[in-house]
Amino acid sequence: MKRITISIPDDVAAKADNAVARGDASSVSAWFSEIARREPDWTAAQEAADELAAEAGVTDADMAWARAVLGLDAMDGAA
Repeated sequence: MKRITISIPDDVAAKADNAVARGDASSVSAWFSEIARREPDWTAAQEAADELAAEAGVTDADMAWARAVLGLDAMDGAA
């Protein structure tokens, strides 16, 4: 078990506190741990997608076109 300290927005803290108050989680730490367990491993997924793209011969130009069509470049600027 590793102990970490994080800062979160007040509304997220309230969700965790509410989950504990309702009995949906035994603690705020348990609530965050459960969410993290359910969340996909996006790094591993990206690595697999990159590997598949390389095997299929997808070029950087292909990726740029797809990002533009899907509006992902605009989303990157908003983050």
